Formats: sequence, C-alpha cells, structure tokens
Amino acid sequence: MIKLGIANQKGGVGKTTLAFHLSYLFARSGKKVLMVDMDPQGNLTSCFVDELPEESNVKRIFEGETPKPFRFIENLHLVGSDITLSKYEADAKLTNFFRLKTFLDSTNYDIAIIDTPPSLGLFTSNTLIASSHVLIPADVSRFSMFGLKDLLNSIESIRKSTGSDIRIVGIVIAFSDTRVNYFKELSQEMSEKYGDLFFKTVIPRSVRVKEAVSKAKRPVFDAYPKHKSAIAYKEFFKELEARLNA
Repeated sequence: MIKLGIANQKGGVGKTTLAFHLSYLFARSGKKVLMVDMDPQGNLTSCFVDELPEESNVKRIFEGETPKPFRFIENLHLVGSDITLSKYEADAKLTNFFRLKTFLDSTNYDIAIIDTPPSLGLFTSNTLIASSHVLIPADVSRFSMFGLKDLLNSIESIRKSTGSDIRIVGIVIAFSDTRVNYFKELSQEMSEKYGDLFFKTVIPRSVRVKEAVSKAKRPVFDAYPKHKSAIAYKEFFKELEARLNA
C-alpha cells in the first residue's frame, strides 16, 4: 500500500486542495483510496462531509481505538478530523508518534492520502513516520524556501531515527500566481536548489478551484473541466503516478 503524506509546515500552499483532488483522481483510476485528515482544522473533512460520524474521527487512534473509515463513494473512504483532535497534540509520549502508522498498517487500501497541519508537531510527525512517500506542495516565496529546508531536514531525521524507507516523491508548485514578476526568478532559484525533486506541472492559483471545492464540494475538473487549473491537476496526476510507479 502506498501511504502518501502531503506535508509542508507553511500554510496556504494548497495541501488540502491538492489532497482533495488527488483522492478523486486516484479513485477514478481504479484505486481503493483512504483519505486521512490529520489537521485539527478539519478542512479536508469539510470538503467531503458537513458532519463527520464520531466513529470515523482520527482522534480515536490517540484514544487507543480504531476509527471506522466513512464511505464517501464506492472506492473512496475518509477518516476525518475536527477541532477536538487538537487536545492530543501536547501529549508527546513516544507511542503517540506511531499511532497513525499502527492504524494504517491494519488497513487494506491501494493508497492512503494524508493531509497535515501547517506545523511540524505531533500530527505531521505521525504522518511522516507512517508514510512511504511524501509529496511537498510549495508556493514561490522566500518563506517557502526556508520551510522546505526545515521539512527536508525533519524527513531525514525521521528516516535515520526510525529506519524508515520514506521517499520524497517530489515538490509541486501550487497555489501560485505565475504572472507576478518574481515567479520566474524564485522558481528558477528553487529548481536549481532542489533539482529533480520538482514536478514540471505548476498548479496555478484560481478562484474557480475555491468555488468548486468550498461551494459545491466538487473537484475543479468536474465543475470547470476546461479551466487551466482542471487541466493542471490532471497533468500533475500523470506525473505523480509515474513517480510513484518508478
């Protein structure tokens, strides 16, 4: 099973929106998909349901119980979250860092996609420890460059301390305005620094994406199939599939 963590401690880089769209693309490719929301804000959860069944809340793993995935469509299931998850973040005993890994190891899916909060705390650490692959969304900014360095160092630290085979599948530029003057300059600088980790596809910032997800709970390629963002998500998915299968 592929366990794909989507992580970046910087907020506003499109982690949740990317996770939401990938869930549909993988499900429609015939994969059995489990979505896991490890962010107490519950934004990914709200993309799918207005009210999450208590039995499907990821907080149950920190209570020594097993959450029951909520079936959204036939081959797409969700273990969601809400603000009640946040009370466990301060409980940093060693066993709590392996809760998500223990849960995922007991499930039977083709791929688990895990959304994370904008921090490197307990919930993101759980994700990195549990993941076989990490996808890093980033925007084009100086803050993003600093954040990438910290995240890559954290992944390397987890790899060494746990003996994990976690693999960075790549960095995707998302939620960026490609028209601004510094885009080309900074994207070139980031590309030179991180080389082949960068995906060729850039997912542009768009109001249409927000409209589709927040208002209609639909991926942009369903709501606006010819829009540039819809095309970008599909092109990115092809790249991601190739890297995961390499």
